[in-house]
This record gives sequence, structure tokens and C-alpha cells, in this order.
Amino acid sequence: MAEKSLIPIIMNYFKRTLFRLFTFFSFSLISLATFAQDDTLVWRNPLSEKVNVIQGQGWVQELKGTYKRLPARMESLVRKPVWNLSQNSTGIYTEFITNAPEFVVRYVVKGPMGFPHMPSTGVSGVDLYAKGKQGWEWAAGKYSFGDTVTFQFKNLDVGTQKTFRLYLPLYNTVEWLEIGAAEKYSFKYMPLKPEKPIVIYGTSIAQGACASRPGLAWTNILGRQLNVPIINMAFSGNGRLEEPLIDLMSETDAKMYVLDCMPNLSSGTYSKDDIRKKVFYAVEQLQKANKKTPILLVENSGGSTDLVIDTLKNTNYRKASSNLRAAYEELKSSGVKNIYLLSNQEIGMGINSTVDGTHPNDIGMMEHANAYHEKITSILGK
Repeated sequence: MAEKSLIPIIMNYFKRTLFRLFTFFSFSLISLATFAQDDTLVWRNPLSEKVNVIQGQGWVQELKGTYKRLPARMESLVRKPVWNLSQNSTGIYTEFITNAPEFVVRYVVKGPMGFPHMPSTGVSGVDLYAKGKQGWEWAAGKYSFGDTVTFQFKNLDVGTQKTFRLYLPLYNTVEWLEIGAAEKYSFKYMPLKPEKPIVIYGTSIAQGACASRPGLAWTNILGRQLNVPIINMAFSGNGRLEEPLIDLMSETDAKMYVLDCMPNLSSGTYSKDDIRKKVFYAVEQLQKANKKTPILLVENSGGSTDLVIDTLKNTNYRKASSNLRAAYEELKSSGVKNIYLLSNQEIGMGINSTVDGTHPNDIGMMEHANAYHEKITSILGK
């Protein structure tokens, strides 16, 4: 019996070994094909530029030379999961102008390539957009995920030249990245924009779960819709309106603050009073530093339809939203100005909007972005 029980183990071992060898040789062949012209490519690392060309970061002086989202001084002030997630590059991108009709992006990431409920293209991929005459355009890349991830973009309609935006991975940590284009073409990274950002503090949904690619995270869609910088302070499972992060937000002279943390305060663990205290602290601290900056409070986007048949989830989601609404109304009735509310009904997710009843798919991401766009333009004006 013992000898027989070893057979499946041995077979599985050989299967895994063969799969690894196949993956290695496949990746090697792709790499050879992709980089056959390496000697004609000029590789440019955005972190090696003399000026800062990394968009979507706050606290730029402290984060210079990285793709991270929280400055080093925060490591001792936040919980370890928050700090670890802050190493993910969600919301970060770089822009460049080139007349190259093809180029390659290669980079190395630190974490797993994909999740059971989210594809590798969203977790660890990059995403390329361009500013065209009729709005934003998108370029599909030929990708290979391995020790070095590569995205090859070919047959691009650049005219004389075009401005591209390259979004970095939503759920992975980029260790290094380079863009390679033939030497005969022009290529220039765009410097950091001085415009005031919108700062978003949120959960896995705002971090990008479960968009199929980075450009389809609702925060990135919104950034393109509004044409303003977005600073993404979203931490999967850990967006809890915590004081150190609220204090950090208040350091940024923002166009707007968005507090979208209800999905992580909807477990039933947090009472009405807990949520009230968190919301009151956040509003007080943000307005103390920037009194005229609007604050947008956001209900849990789930629980808006009984067609999602999970009574416990729906009850918890609605209760948390109700508690947030109560805190908002109390603040308004006490004379606090410049605060606004985005309801889950306004976001309007339905049964085709999520992967698992909570995290938006690409449909849900667009619903989020459109609801935010409508609300924010009504507050700030067009």
C-alpha cells in the first residue's frame, strides 16, 4: 500500500518538472524572438531620468527613485499589511513621447503573478494608452510572464509622434523596469505634472481588484476621464480609515479627498459608533489642514441589489453604508461644509458587475468610474 501511494506523488513530481521545463524553454524562445534585435534597442529606465517622471505618487521627494506609494517614515506608523501593500505600484504610471511604431517594456516583479479571482494581466501586467485626436486610445501588447515580464507593442499608429501612458501593475511590486525602442526613433519621458491631485483612500476595490488590466481599474479610468492626477492610497483588505493614513493624506494640498473605506468596515465588527468616530476624525483632520478641499465619503458599493443572493453580505454592506450616511448627516447638520456623499445606488452595481459579489469586474469598474466622474464634476465643475 505504501509503494502504491507513492505513485501519484512521483507522477505529480514529473508533471511539475515537465511543466517547468516547458515554461522555461517557451519563455526562452519568446525572449529570443523578442530581443533578437536587442543590439538595436536603446533601453531607458524611468527611474534613471534626471527629473521625476513617475506619475501618480504623492510625497514625491520622499518616494523619488521608487514605484512605491508610502514614504519610508510610515513603516513604523502603519500595520505591516498596509506597509506591504504600499509597495504595490497601483495607480502609478509614466508618460513618454515617441515616434517609435514598436517598443518593448521589460520589468521584474516581486510577488505572485496572478490570483484565483484576478488575471495576471491585472495583477502583474502593464497597460498602454495613448492620447489621440479623438481621445484616449489603447494598445494591445504581446506579453510573457516569467522571471522577467515582457510586453511587446508593435504596429503602433504614431503619426509623427504620440504621447503614451504606461500604467504599472495593480497588485505587484515592481523592482525595475525599462522601455526599449530602436535608436533611430525619438523617445522622451514626460516630467511630473504640477497639478493638484485627487487623493483616494480605499480598499481592494480602489486598489484595482479585479480589473483584467491596470488601465481598467476605476481609479485609472477616472484619471483619464477627468484628466487629473490621482494618488491611489488603497490597500486590499486594509482600508480602514486609520489615523496615520488620514494624517498623511492631510499633508497633500489636494483637489479633493475621497474616503472609500466602507467595504473594509462592513464585516459587522465595526459598530455605528466606531464608524462615526473614524469618519469624524478623518473629516476634522483633513479640514484642519485644507479647509476648502472637498471631501467625498463613499458608501459600500455592494449590497445595492437583492438580485445578489447573499443575505448576510447584503445586510452587512447596507448597515455599514447606513452608519456612514448617519455620520455624514450629523456632520452636515452640525454645520460642516465641503463634505459630500456618493451612495451605492449611484454607483449602481448589478449582478453582472462583480467577480465574487464584492470585487468589481471590468463592468463594475466602469460603473464605479462613471459614478465618480458624475459626482466629482458636479462638485468641482467641469
